Amino acid sequence: MKKWKHKILPAILAGTLSVSFAAAANAQGNGNGHGNGQNKGNGNSQKGNSQKISFPQNNFKPGNSYPTAYRFSDLQKHWAEDMVKNMVERSIIKGYPDHTFRPNKPVTQLEALTMVINLLTQNKELMTNGDYKGYDVPDWAQTTVKLALINHIVDSKDFEPNKPATRLFVIKLLVNALDVDIDDVGEDNLFFGDIANLSDEEREYLSYALLQSLVAGYEDKTFKPNKPVTRAEMAVFVNRLLGKFGSVESGNHVKGTIAAIDEDEEELKIGSKTYEIADDAVVKLNGKAASLSKLSKGMIIDAIVKDDEITTIYAYTTSDDEDDVDFEVEKASDGNDGDDFEEAVKTGSRVSDSTPDLTGETLSIALNGDRAKSIDLDDIDGTQDDGEEVAEALEEAIGDALGDDDRVKVSFENSHFVFETDNSPTDEVPSIKFSGSALNELGLNSTEAKGSLGESDEETWKITVKSDATSDQTYVIAIEDDNIDEKVEIDVDDNDSAEEIADKIADALQDNDEIDSAYSIDVDGDVVTITSKIDGEDLDTEIEISKK
Repeated sequence: MKKWKHKILPAILAGTLSVSFAAAANAQGNGNGHGNGQNKGNGNSQKGNSQKISFPQNNFKPGNSYPTAYRFSDLQKHWAEDMVKNMVERSIIKGYPDHTFRPNKPVTQLEALTMVINLLTQNKELMTNGDYKGYDVPDWAQTTVKLALINHIVDSKDFEPNKPATRLFVIKLLVNALDVDIDDVGEDNLFFGDIANLSDEEREYLSYALLQSLVAGYEDKTFKPNKPVTRAEMAVFVNRLLGKFGSVESGNHVKGTIAAIDEDEEELKIGSKTYEIADDAVVKLNGKAASLSKLSKGMIIDAIVKDDEITTIYAYTTSDDEDDVDFEVEKASDGNDGDDFEEAVKTGSRVSDSTPDLTGETLSIALNGDRAKSIDLDDIDGTQDDGEEVAEALEEAIGDALGDDDRVKVSFENSHFVFETDNSPTDEVPSIKFSGSALNELGLNSTEAKGSLGESDEETWKITVKSDATSDQTYVIAIEDDNIDEKVEIDVDDNDSAEEIADKIADALQDNDEIDSAYSIDVDGDVVTITSKIDGEDLDTEIEISKK
């Protein structure tokens, strides 16, 4: 983890022009891939010498009105126009010779790095002495890269100048530019569904950037760490960084869960300890400005405490409605349909690839106990568009093997392949069994799935878990009929799969003596089946699942 232990240095003050960094962020001077290379930086020749570094003088200064020459033809009424204006006035970034800004053009790592260094040289002291032997970048960029490397704004192992700058790359630049120690930063504010592959260090960077409002996620609860950053977005990022100089939070961090709030007394209880809240305390909820009235018991919190008062509150809801696990509760039999016929259903486990390449693999099907028939899989070669198209191809191949297109239906539901018999003769109990080397790719095992032929008059309910968990939650399952009225709880952990949640439901129901004595509980993949032990009686059962 990065720590700036060696702070120095010769002051870098505006006014004495020695080396310019504007070029790499200036479309006219090469930084956007359109310059003529006339700005020749001399970073290789410094060899440990201290220099004063400043920006080229402009005919306007920060704070002046937006120059007519910089009213870009493609930026008027653009959502980022004001922030681009601010960066242009500060010589952080410029436009193209044709008076366009090209806000949607992705920036390279070198361009993003240069904008950050441009800003830093205007706002803080940087080290200019350090071990630097040159880098594979244009001459005008050598000094920029040298400053970035010796001041630990970027790590050489992460820096590929010509690659697009991703959101993760940029937040690392921003956090490093703030010269803070982010060791042991908590991750309670990380609820994004697409960051499972980030390292612990990357998660700490992201967590701190969120705490400082340098970055925000998307409405669909994703962060998109590998999404390239555009010129307009980079202008926003650097604006946010500018606003942090001199205001980065210091003080003690108190983390935990809100136990109680007293708005009248301006007190907040975190865990077992109560803190006073400063009159001018800043409150942010899920990264957005909020008031104390928006906070509630149970929210995760990171509070900054100075002089025994809370000065800043970062609060996060543990989930929103869209974060809840999706359950489907349905009545499969009312206990009075003994003459009805139920087909056999075989549901595979969740698969990681909905378009598997099954060429060269083997798969056989045995229907109703008959001799296994080999299924031709050569057409399922991974070129299908999605799992539904694979299911259509499987259904056709199974129909060819059985000589009957109507006997087995195949579908793809919630990342599972589902096989169901259809139109089975009424004089035999339907069954379906698979074997072969393709089982694993399809999420199957060789266990036989059987239907029924009116042999039972039992009331049956099914609970299907239709999504994975995205946060820690507690759910209450209530079962009420003519004889019992019981509730059980299950604790769902972040990233629990649908199958794991179904297992927890089954275990909780079986552990309840009243429910266990009245119902048989079975679980198959993400489906929990609850069957009454009393034949032929309509119990008027009600099953409800709610979040605690």
